[in-house]
Amino acid sequence: MGTWQGVLSDLKEDVRFLDIPPPASTVFQNQTLRQTAHLSLGGDQVRIKFGNLYGKAPVPLERVRVALSAGAGAVDVATDVAVTFQGRESVSIPAGGEVWSDKVSIRVPDGGNLAVSVYVREAADSTSAHRYANAVQHLASGDLSSTVAMPSAPENLLTSWHWMSAIDVYKKGPARVVVAFGDSLTDGNGSTLGSNQRYPDLLSARLLKAGAGTPVSVVNAGLGGNRWLHDRFGLRGVERFRRDVLGVSGVTHAIVQMGINDIGFQQAWTPGEKATAAEVIASLAGVVATAKAAGIQVSLATLTPFKGHVYFSDAGEEMRQTVNAWIRANTDVAGVFDFDAAVRDPAEPARILAAYRDTDSLHVNDLGYAQMAGIIPLDKFR
Repeated sequence: MGTWQGVLSDLKEDVRFLDIPPPASTVFQNQTLRQTAHLSLGGDQVRIKFGNLYGKAPVPLERVRVALSAGAGAVDVATDVAVTFQGRESVSIPAGGEVWSDKVSIRVPDGGNLAVSVYVREAADSTSAHRYANAVQHLASGDLSSTVAMPSAPENLLTSWHWMSAIDVYKKGPARVVVAFGDSLTDGNGSTLGSNQRYPDLLSARLLKAGAGTPVSVVNAGLGGNRWLHDRFGLRGVERFRRDVLGVSGVTHAIVQMGINDIGFQQAWTPGEKATAAEVIASLAGVVATAKAAGIQVSLATLTPFKGHVYFSDAGEEMRQTVNAWIRANTDVAGVFDFDAAVRDPAEPARILAAYRDTDSLHVNDLGYAQMAGIIPLDKFR
C-alpha cells in the first residue's frame, strides 16, 4: 500500500514570471543523493518508485540503498540494505519512464523516516523533481551510498526531491489509504523546513495517535503551483488526479483541495491562461465522479483566504466564494472539510488569521496546518 509520494514535475518548465531562476545544474554525475521520506504507515518491506518523466535521456542509477534515517543526512547503519531492480543493483530509467524497485526487507515504524541513497556514476538528467519538497536532501561527490553521514555544508543541501516519486510498504492485515490531493497548501509551503508539519503529515500523526480501528496511511499528492486547467507547475490537475491518486497502491479515500492558483495566476502572472469559477467547479465535480467510479471515497476541502497576497483581487475573491459555496453544498461526496472557516480571520474573512498566516498571506504556518488537520473527523477513514 502507498505510504509516501513526491509528485514529479519539470524543473526546466518556464516559471520566470515568478522570478524563479532555472536550476544551476540539470545533471548529476559521480554523485550520491541521499533523500529522506517521512512515511505514514510502516511495515516489514518497502518498494520505491523512481521516475524520469521529464528527462530527455535515460537516467542511469548505479546504486541505491535504503536505511532508517538518523537525521541530518545520517543513517542507522544496522538497517542499511541494498535496493535492487529485477534482481540487479543498477537500473536505467528511460526518458518519460518510471521503474519500481524490488521489495526490500527493512522494518520501518509507523511515522518513520526513510533515507534513500542513490549513486549515479554516469551523467543523469535531474529535471524530474518535486520542486518544493519542504525537506532537506544531501548531495555530495563520489559513491557515499553506504556512508553513515553525508556532508552537510550549505553547498551539499537541496530542498527538492529528484526521481524518487513513491514508496509502498507491506504489512499484515487490512489498511486504508488516504491520498491528499492539492497544490502548495497540501504540499506544505509555509511550514517549517524539514519538520513534517504539512497538514497530511499532521493528519497521519493524529490517526496514528488515535490508534483504534483499521490502520490508515495518508499519502501527500500535493504539488506547489498546480492548477486544474493549465500545465505549468506540473501536469494539470484534471489529468494529474488519475496518475497521482488513482495510481496510489491501495487507495481507498481522497481529500481534494485545489483551485486557488487557477483563480490567482490569471490575475497577476498568466493573464492568457484563464479560468472561471464554473470551470474550477467542473474540474472538482469531474474528479469526484472519477474517484467514485473507482470506488474511492472522496472528500472536498474549501479554498482558504488569500487577501494580502500579490495575486489577490476582488474578482478572485468572488470566484473563491463561489467555489466554496458549491463545495459546502455538495452532497455527492463523503465529507466536506471547511479549511476556509478553520483559518480565516473572523474580523476580515478574506484574510488568513494572523496566528495562522505565513508571510506571503497565501500559505499558512505550522499552526495553520495543525488547524486544518485538526478539523478533519478521523472517523471518515475508519
